[in-house]
Amino acid sequence: MKRKRNRFLLFLCSFVPGMGEMYLGFMKMGVSLMLGFAILTALVAVMEIGVFAIFPVVMYVYSFFHANHLGSMSDEDFENTPDRYFYGLGNDMEEIKGVLAGKKKAIAVVMIVTGVIMLWNVAFEWLFRISGPDNVFLRELSYFVNYDLPRLIFAFAVIWIGVMLIRGRKAEDRRDTEDVECVETVSDGAEQERHISGTERERTTTDDTAGE
Repeated sequence: MKRKRNRFLLFLCSFVPGMGEMYLGFMKMGVSLMLGFAILTALVAVMEIGVFAIFPVVMYVYSFFHANHLGSMSDEDFENTPDRYFYGLGNDMEEIKGVLAGKKKAIAVVMIVTGVIMLWNVAFEWLFRISGPDNVFLRELSYFVNYDLPRLIFAFAVIWIGVMLIRGRKAEDRRDTEDVECVETVSDGAEQERHISGTERERTTTDDTAGE
């Protein structure tokens, strides 16, 4: 059963991913966070891809602040917070399919890139064992692939995101301008219609007076 507990003990428990949530009684949250952190850490160790270490680090920081945030809630908000698994675990299959439906391509790309990097590392270890660690070409190529190439990819990704944000902002401004022009056009048209209607009424009144 979930209930608010000692904040200092919660602070200590939150240093272990998922333990703070379980200490507060959110067992599903705690188990899924602890399991996710353990799986990500094991994958990084097995794949030997250093850049992927950012994922368990992010999960660790998230779990720490998430547990302390739960402990700082008001009594009403704390009681109304549901204890649910993260990542879709234990949820309805249709809900999980809906979450993954729009991410199939991204997941496929991540899996392909991960597999290529793993094969690359295995191949380089094999070549180093054959040629020896003094092979300058292989050493420089390995350094470029493992250190320089990820930084280049990250730099291009940052630039691409910045360009997309600028384009999106320009498109939004253009839509706003078109909406304003459309509103002004409609207003001018309505004003012209009112002016024409008023002129016709005046002409009709003048004709009626002249006829009398």
